[in-house]
Parts: sequence; C-alpha cells; structure tokens
Amino acid sequence: MALFTKTVVALGLFVASVSSTAMADTYHHIDQLALDIARQTETLASESRHYRHTPEYRHLLSDTREMARLADHMHDLAHHHGSISHLASDLAQLDAKFHHVESLFDHIEHSASYGYGHIHSNTSHVKRLLNSIANDIHHLEQDLATLRTPVCTTPVVVARPPIYTPRITYPRPTPSYNRHPQHDRHNSIGRDSHRRGSSVHDSNRRPSRGRTLSFGGGSTRFTVKF
Repeated sequence: MALFTKTVVALGLFVASVSSTAMADTYHHIDQLALDIARQTETLASESRHYRHTPEYRHLLSDTREMARLADHMHDLAHHHGSISHLASDLAQLDAKFHHVESLFDHIEHSASYGYGHIHSNTSHVKRLLNSIANDIHHLEQDLATLRTPVCTTPVVVARPPIYTPRITYPRPTPSYNRHPQHDRHNSIGRDSHRRGSSVHDSNRRPSRGRTLSFGGGSTRFTVKF
C-alpha cells in the first residue's frame, strides 16, 4: 500500500510539472506574439502618413495607436503570467479594432480611387503588415484556448497488489437428540411384543391348507383328510 501511495504521488507531481511547463511555454509565446503586434502596429501608424490627405486620416491614426496600446498591454500581462480572462478581454478588443482598421484602409483605398482623398506613393507594404498582424492574432487565439484547457495526459494505470481474504470455514453443527434410554427400551420392548403378538395372531388366523371328506352318518361316520 505504501508503494502504491508513493507511485500515485509521484505521478501527480509529474503531471503537475508537465502542465506547469506547458503553461509557461504558452505564456512566453503569447508574450512574443503580443510584442510583435505592438511593433507592427507602431509601424502601421507611422505608415498612415501616406493617407494624411484623406478624410479618414485622423481616425485611422487613432485606431492604429489604440491597437499598439492593447498589444503592448497584452505583452506585459503575458510576461508576468497575468490573468487569462484579462488577456482574453484585451485580445477581443484588439481583434475588433484590427478588423475595423482593416476595413477602414479598404474604404480609404476605394474612395481614393474615385477621387475622394489622395494617397501618397505605393501602399502595398501596408497590406503585408495587415496580413501579418491578422496571422499573429489568430495564433494568440489558439494560445489562449490552450491556457483555458487543462493539459490532459494519458493516465498511467498502476496495478494494485491483489488482496487475498482468507475464507473462514465453520464446522457444520451436529444434530443432537434428546434420548431417554429407559423410554427407548420401553418402546423397543413394546414394539417387539407387538410384533410377536401379531405373529401369533396371524398364525391363529392362518387358514388350513388341507381338505377333508366325511362319509356316512352317526356312529359309522368317518372323515378323510388329504
């Protein structure tokens, strides 16, 4: 039993160690991804100068800076293994802000093609930045899902030593009779007398097996047995 308890404790410590290591690795990955997004959105904010002659410029600059702030806050949280729910809240805001900025860039590009505003030089690198940020956000969502799901390891089945319970056999009780020798002797004598009486009575009642014939009458009558 002591060996079994030690094995279970060791197994629990091993699983806890694996879970703790995996969680630390995930936090580190979130930290790096959030740092990359913060740097990319700062670059995106500086690249928004190409849109300064459009009506949406100030809106665009404000939203990209807000994205950088959210990503930087996630970086700090993950670096100190902060609250998972807080990280999830920041990521939800970052994702919503990103899709809004992405649609805003598309709107500015579309409006500028019809003469509403002016875009300076080529902005293809802006599209590459947006695609990279979208990919990092997707990986952040996967990492947070991993943190929310406990690490499951294949359980190790430890065979317990068999426990044998000795079988107790109780002797069968011997039937006891209340015997009275004098009473039994009286009954025995009575039975013997009854049998003898029955035999005498039967012999008296047993019919004769022979036959008789009588001839004549009076003094001249004689009988023949055969």
